[in-house]
Amino acid sequence: MKKHSMPEMKEGGVNVTPLIDIVMCLIIFFMLVTKIGVARGVDEDIALPSAILGTRIEDLGDTLTLNVHNSTLDEPQVTTMVNSNIKEVKLIDRIGGKSDRPLERVLKEFKETHKEKAKVIIRADKDLPYHHLEQVLITVATAGIMDTAYETKEGADTSDAAPAAPAP
Repeated sequence: MKKHSMPEMKEGGVNVTPLIDIVMCLIIFFMLVTKIGVARGVDEDIALPSAILGTRIEDLGDTLTLNVHNSTLDEPQVTTMVNSNIKEVKLIDRIGGKSDRPLERVLKEFKETHKEKAKVIIRADKDLPYHHLEQVLITVATAGIMDTAYETKEGADTSDAAPAAPAP
């Protein structure tokens, strides 16, 4: 049987053109499938409540994040992403005897844009009084958005708990 040998290289080196093609295809693939630098409008200053049980939100597409801050006023301070900028959006804005509902308007516009896929993620301060959160929840329901999630941090929060008694 006759052995076949590799043909001799006339260029004097390894041809790396196919390697470069494959690397470029991989770069393009990863650019298409990853979300690099996508801003959700998350306010990192909010101290989230902790939860032991919960479900991780895997699909963040078609979501609007509402950051609900504790406020000394009669209504909570809500910030969200509006036109690629994080802005404060009031629940009720009273101007010259007329009342406007900017948060409800933003939520309705979001729902019209995303149809039935529209989801709202609420990030509320752990010290937020419930009646403030209730106002936001009523506004979300009035806007017709049914899919709502609450962002928390994992694990039990022991910072407010009484210290444990020493074991005998």
